[in-house]
Amino acid sequence: MTSPEPPPDPHPPAEANDPGAARAAVDGQQPAPASDGSDFITLSTPHRDSRDAVIWPVRVAAAWSWRLLVLAAGLYVVILLFSKIHLVAFAFIVALFFTAVLNPVDKWLERLGLHKSAAASLVLLAGIVVFGLIGWFVVVQITSHANTLGDQLTKVSEQIRDWLENGPFHLREADLNNFTNSITDTIKNNQGKLVSGVVSTARTVFEVLGGLALSIFSTFFLLRDGDIIWRWVLHLMPAPARQQVDYAGRRGWFSLGGYVRGQVIIAFIHAVTITILLFILRIPLAPALGVLIFLGSFIPILGLTISGALCVGVALLEHGVGAAIIVAIAIIVLVQIEGHLLQPIIMSRAVHIHPLAVVLAVAAGTVIYGIVGALIAVPLVAFLNAFVRALREARQDTAADRGKAANA
Repeated sequence: MTSPEPPPDPHPPAEANDPGAARAAVDGQQPAPASDGSDFITLSTPHRDSRDAVIWPVRVAAAWSWRLLVLAAGLYVVILLFSKIHLVAFAFIVALFFTAVLNPVDKWLERLGLHKSAAASLVLLAGIVVFGLIGWFVVVQITSHANTLGDQLTKVSEQIRDWLENGPFHLREADLNNFTNSITDTIKNNQGKLVSGVVSTARTVFEVLGGLALSIFSTFFLLRDGDIIWRWVLHLMPAPARQQVDYAGRRGWFSLGGYVRGQVIIAFIHAVTITILLFILRIPLAPALGVLIFLGSFIPILGLTISGALCVGVALLEHGVGAAIIVAIAIIVLVQIEGHLLQPIIMSRAVHIHPLAVVLAVAAGTVIYGIVGALIAVPLVAFLNAFVRALREARQDTAADRGKAANA
C-alpha cells in the first residue's frame, strides 16, 4: 500500500524558485532580499584582475617608461660601439658631408653625359683642391705672422706685469719673479709629460691623415654608387616598410644636403665680413682669421662666438681696446643676423630646427665627442628631424589611401 505524498510547503526555500539563489548557495554566497517582492536575490561578485586596480595614466606612463629605457639602452650600446670605431665612423660621417656638398655638381656632370666614375673623380678632385688651398692659406698666414704675434704677446705680458706692479694690486717684483720661476720649474719638471703629449699629438696626426684618406675614398664611392648603396640598405628593411623608409630617407638626405650647403654660404658671408673689417683695422692676420671664422661658422652660433673671441684678442694685441670693441660689436651683430635672418632665409626650405634645439645639440655633441661632436650634432639632428617627419607623413598618406580604397 502506497503512503500518501506530503502536502506542498506553503513557504518553499528560495533555491526552489530562484536558480540564482541556488547557485549562490552552492558558491557559498549570501543571498540578499530581492526587489520584486521575493525573499532573496544573488549578489554575484565579478572576477577582478590586479591590473584593473592601476589607473590608466599610470599604465600609460609605465608603458612609456620601459620603452624609453629600452631606447636609452640601445643608444648607449650604439655610443659604445661608436667609441670603439670612432675613427672609421667619423671618417664616414665626413664623407657624407662632402657628398652632400658635392652631389649636385656630380649629378649635373652626369646629366651632361659624363660617366659616373669620371664625374665623381672630377668633383672629388675639385673639392680636394679647394680644401687643400684653404688649409695651405691658413698655415701660410699664421707662420708668416708668427713673429709679429709673438712680439705682441711679449708686449702684452710686459704691460700686464707693469700693471700688476704699479696698478691697484701693488704686487712686489719679488713675488712676480717667484711666480714666473714657479711656472718655469713646473715646465722643467714635467718635460716627460710634455714629450709624451707630443708623441700622442703625432699619433693623432697620423690618425687624422688615415681618417682623411678613408673619407676621400668613401666620398668617391658615395658619389658614384650612392643610389646602389641606398637600394642595398632598403633591401635590409621589411618589404612593407621599404617605400616609407625610402621616402623618409630621401627627405632626410635632402635636409642634410640643404643644411651643409646653407652652412657653407653662411660661413662664407661671415668670413668675408670679418676679413673686410680686419683689413680696415689693418690687422696683419686678417686673411687667416677670416678663414678661421669660416671654419668656426660650421658650428652654429657657438663656433662664430669662439672664433670671433680670437679675432677680438688679436685686435686687442694689435691696436688696443678701441679696435677690440669694434670687432666684438661686429661679432655680436653677425651672431644675431645668423640666428634671425640667414638661418631662416637660406635654410627654411630644407631645415626646420628651432635655435634652442641647435644650441642644445651643439652642447650635447661637445660634451660627448668634443669639437667633432659639435660639428656633426646639428646635421644629425636635421637629418633625424626630416626623417621622422617624412616617415609620419608617409604613414598618414598610406592610411588615407587605404581609407579611400575601402570607401571605393
